[in-house]
Amino acid sequence: MTSREQLIQELEQAPDDLVQIVLDFLRRVKAVRNHHPLARFAGILSDSEAKELQRTIATECRQVDLNEW
Repeated sequence: MTSREQLIQELEQAPDDLVQIVLDFLRRVKAVRNHHPLARFAGILSDSEAKELQRTIATECRQVDLNEW
């Protein structure tokens, strides 16, 4: 079952007030995402590219050379 299908299933069973809260939240997120200066970069990496980038940052950028000072 996809995330979209799971969400729809949950919403079908949720009370109306909760559905309205979720709908309001979704609209706010969409509005911010469409106007945020970094929004154009959202989703440009594949999952494997993103994981590789995270690994590289973790191994290369978080190293402290104590003898450097």
